[in-house]
Amino acid sequence: MKKHILSTILLLIAAFLTAVCVAEVAFPESFLTFTDYEFLIEKFPKIWKYNFHVGIGSLLIAILLVIPAYLKDKEFSIRGLETLFRIGIGGMFIFASIFKIQDPKQFAVLVAQYQFLPDFVNNFFSLVYPQFEFWFGLALIVTPFTKECSLAIFGMFVSFIIALIWALALDLGITCGCFELEGAQSKSETWTALIRDLILIGPTFWLTLRPNKSLISLWRNR
Repeated sequence: MKKHILSTILLLIAAFLTAVCVAEVAFPESFLTFTDYEFLIEKFPKIWKYNFHVGIGSLLIAILLVIPAYLKDKEFSIRGLETLFRIGIGGMFIFASIFKIQDPKQFAVLVAQYQFLPDFVNNFFSLVYPQFEFWFGLALIVTPFTKECSLAIFGMFVSFIIALIWALALDLGITCGCFELEGAQSKSETWTALIRDLILIGPTFWLTLRPNKSLISLWRNR
């Protein structure tokens, strides 16, 4: 029981630090971004410049915390990691789809800025893709089809990465538009979006290797 408690604490802290990493790298104004807190900026006026460093540092600490949790209780840690990854990645895709479903016209404008798809495909893509994000994100959390859902999400991450590399190669200067459509025609931080996706594609691939089980069955069959 004690080893379960220790592993749980370590995994929860690691999950929090990973969320901080994603926030610092890709969402500089979110509540998990510490480098934009006013009281810290007052003491360290240039701290906002180090959001990327703080994010990567948080990720490295998270990885270091997972190691002792895994060594202490291997089976429990694997179940815990799968649960956190499925809820975190699935929830992120659900959240990312909401803005696009609510405003497909603006999302179509954003997709067109990538200059990647033919015009006649653009509108259809803008209507269908957010639905994929929502339903596969939801299914990853609530259904037992872990492999299929994570494989679909892995494919979407690959498409994001290709699109972002394309935007960088052509110097398009557009925002990712992954979680917010407002301001999508302004100069973007494409590099940070690319780094975020490269970080998250790793655990998504790991989920494709996991057996198909619902989250309830994952913890019930011990």
